[in-house]
Amino acid sequence: MKKWTQTEIAQTSHIWFSIFIAVNLINLPNLIACFTPCLAWVSVKLWLYSMALTLLACVFGLRVRLMLWLAVPIVLLVPACLASLFSIQSLPTTFLILALLETNPTELSALQGQVILAGLGTLILVMFYVWFVKTRVPVSLRLGTTGRVLVILSLLSPVSYDLVAHGHVVGLAGIKQRLLSTFPSSTFYSAYEAFDLRDRVQNRRDLLGTLAVNQEQSFQDETNRQVHMLVIGESATKNCFGLYGYGRQTTPLLERTQGLLTFRDVSCTAPCTLIAVPSLLTAAPPGKLLEATQQASLLTAYKKAGFRVYWLSTQKKHGTYDTLTSIFSADADEDRFISGKFDNDGRGAYQTAWDVSLLPLVTRLLQRNESKVLFVLHTIGSHGPYPVRYPPELARFPADPQAAINALFRISLDGNGSPQEMELAQNSYDNTICATDFLLANLINELKKVKASSWFYYVSDHGENTATARFGKYMHGIVTRQVVEVPMLIWLSPAYEQAHANKLAALKANLNTPFSASCTFHTLLDMGGLSCPDFKKEWSTASPHFSPGPRMVCDANGNIIDYDKKFPPLQAASKVTPPMETTRSIATGASRP
Repeated sequence: MKKWTQTEIAQTSHIWFSIFIAVNLINLPNLIACFTPCLAWVSVKLWLYSMALTLLACVFGLRVRLMLWLAVPIVLLVPACLASLFSIQSLPTTFLILALLETNPTELSALQGQVILAGLGTLILVMFYVWFVKTRVPVSLRLGTTGRVLVILSLLSPVSYDLVAHGHVVGLAGIKQRLLSTFPSSTFYSAYEAFDLRDRVQNRRDLLGTLAVNQEQSFQDETNRQVHMLVIGESATKNCFGLYGYGRQTTPLLERTQGLLTFRDVSCTAPCTLIAVPSLLTAAPPGKLLEATQQASLLTAYKKAGFRVYWLSTQKKHGTYDTLTSIFSADADEDRFISGKFDNDGRGAYQTAWDVSLLPLVTRLLQRNESKVLFVLHTIGSHGPYPVRYPPELARFPADPQAAINALFRISLDGNGSPQEMELAQNSYDNTICATDFLLANLINELKKVKASSWFYYVSDHGENTATARFGKYMHGIVTRQVVEVPMLIWLSPAYEQAHANKLAALKANLNTPFSASCTFHTLLDMGGLSCPDFKKEWSTASPHFSPGPRMVCDANGNIIDYDKKFPPLQAASKVTPPMETTRSIATGASRP
């Protein structure tokens, strides 16, 4: 065995330290992500994974220096990714890339300072990288046996753990998730998705011209103004609604709303927004995303029938949690996203607006006195982190925002938490439901003021696990009862009830019928007296011949699950009581803050 001299050891250490620096210049966004917004072990593991992935080609004999030269195009993207990390605490998302693609010249001029700085940063970084590789990394250097083993172990260890612990499907999903969470693969995929979505939005414009929509004569003859509203909730589990027997007063305003119809047994179509929303707005079955993008939406049908259609959202355009709703928002006559826009100084207002911010916007649009209107409101609802989803004055349960966020972070890492942390998490989640209660009650009051023939329809895209879940506490994305069972509420104005008593009777008859939220498209077309080629009247909750099919749920991996077979019905239970009962007062009136 060769005996190494101190000089050789020093030279070898110097070379490998240089390689470590060069590889980290390529993976600088992954390294910075470990500390943005705070140190997270998950991000550290992704950083180590990305370094091993960078050196993968060297395992098969490629010289290290050649690999580093081939990575120069990736280094060009590093400053832009760092700018994204410092501005929105995330690697570039589909939302950000689409926002930049759609930015007009006026907005671009506001961003010229950032563009110049990013350009200078790119120039400096690339010059330093080229100099460093040229002067510090030997031309003929290849990975030795030890280096190859370390790279392979770094890549295979997490995958092997997933395969052994969770099975083949989870293992493959884990590989995909790591690639989509690390630079540069995440940036390339987001760019591909951004351009693909933009093309699909363009293609949907042809649907309006070819769509055949008919309307029942009773609706055509109606002399009343027609103002309808669909509100899509976010991450709201019905178990935390007082309306459904929860042991806390989270929905006092809705409980006092006369004529509110509460549907008791509704399942979502998917445990995540990306898959759930398209099957609410179109006739596409759960999980058929491509099919959904090629079909007419609820908005398209109402627009063709002569309605002025508005899409109002507190979620970010092309979404932080979803990228498909922008396709359907483009079907509206007018869309408003009040979160995630550039201001006049070129800064990104990436903090999500509160849902109650939609109220004055709805009021102003109603004052236009348009005769036929459809509103679609896409809310941020109860999506984590919960403390930032509601204004302090609507908080009914004590939860210091920063302490609650810290508790949620620890629960997400450990899968559990102390009783105090669980209480903070539950209090902050329940406060989001209180804010939803305030929003929905006030929206109904706005429709009452209009005195039109109106329907109001609320359904959450999916639910959320709470403290009682066996795993995945305060998360969604997995198929559990709390995630799949969602609240669904309908309110009809007196003018609508009088003109369409048959619809009201059918809705009341189906309050306890088990059905899927995929019936939303058919129900809301029927409630407007509309029909189109994809419409099935027997799938309308407002039809006396309502005959819903099996309740199918598409999980996050694309698998279709028969919900009722997986979760047989439970016996009726008494009030659901949370693990804590501390409350503080909240304004009980339904006036806006």
